[in-house]
Amino acid sequence: MEKNFYEGDSNVAQNQHTHSKKRKFKFSKSWKKKWLPYIIGFASAFVLSIGLMFAFPTSIDIAPEKQQQQEQSSDGWPNKVLAPFMDTTYWVPSSTGYSIGGVADIGKIAKDTDLRYFNLAFVNPSTTDAVADDGTINWCWGGYDSISKNNPNDGQYQGILAAIKNVRDLGGDITISVGGQLGKAPWVVSNSEQKLYEMYKDIIQTYNLTRLDLDIEESNQGENENQINAKAIKRVQDETGVKIILTIPIMPDGWKEKQLKVINAYLDAGVNVELINSMTMCYGYGVYESEDYGDASVRAMENANKQLIEIYKSRGIPLSEADAYKKMGATVSLGYESSLYPTFTPEMASKVAEHARAKSYGMLSFWSVGRDAKLQENSGVTTKHEFLDQMYQYLG
Repeated sequence: MEKNFYEGDSNVAQNQHTHSKKRKFKFSKSWKKKWLPYIIGFASAFVLSIGLMFAFPTSIDIAPEKQQQQEQSSDGWPNKVLAPFMDTTYWVPSSTGYSIGGVADIGKIAKDTDLRYFNLAFVNPSTTDAVADDGTINWCWGGYDSISKNNPNDGQYQGILAAIKNVRDLGGDITISVGGQLGKAPWVVSNSEQKLYEMYKDIIQTYNLTRLDLDIEESNQGENENQINAKAIKRVQDETGVKIILTIPIMPDGWKEKQLKVINAYLDAGVNVELINSMTMCYGYGVYESEDYGDASVRAMENANKQLIEIYKSRGIPLSEADAYKKMGATVSLGYESSLYPTFTPEMASKVAEHARAKSYGMLSFWSVGRDAKLQENSGVTTKHEFLDQMYQYLG
């Protein structure tokens, strides 16, 4: 309870009583008539300006410069990076003020929010002509033939290029994610190590990448397919120095056998895996009655940490708990995903972000920028950037 300023202070109270007996100053009628309207007008304008600042903020001042203040790795990325995913093929209307050819302008989002690093999703083989007669993999954005470097005048493709340039002009950077849940990943449509190598090298050179993400969803987790893909990745990494991130599903009790085989496929091939990014989402069963998806995600990361230590130990590489967390990332799915899962709330996001801060994950991410910026309608996201201040807890 707030204490009255004068409560318990007899000297102050006595002075107040004494002053009340003295003659009080009164403003003249002429003074009131001349100056009072100006004072009222000034005060009204001041109050209105404050109200407009809160009603129509021009930017979100959540964590100024925090991303840039992090220690940098050899490729210029922060060692602790907040890097959300952006769905490049989701159409963003020009009426939002964030559209470049129908693509979300991550440069404008970066200016508004201080975000500087993004995962762009997804590059995949063409859904109409995945592999050419000579075995070349026809890669494009979202599996759409029109959104590719082979169709450079396409407005949406130009929008992707412009969005990348805009964020890089601000000192940020992007990772391109290959694979995803929809469609077939390149390593599924082709079992040619050479053609996979050529495709990855082409993607890296086309977008001048220092990082490449492999989003290895359930339908793309075949052991043999990933072993071939890993050999191609090893070759392109040796040649270009690109850093590799593996994005894989997880359950609250950790990675399942499928995911462990995927991780081992790339490590066995000699790939230097920068981060293993767990999709801390869509658990279905496996969540305790006493926990929500925030709690379950924390439990998932703690179990994965133990698993990762054992994976490297089996290769004669000792990892401390802290070292293992530095090689780990978590990606949450904001808001409503489907009727199969509970809506992921800002409170749940806060639990994950706080654990990520305490344990110094190598990356924290979310799906997606479009949802958080209200560029995509989502029943679980009611206010623009309502999740972002929670996620910024990660950077401390």
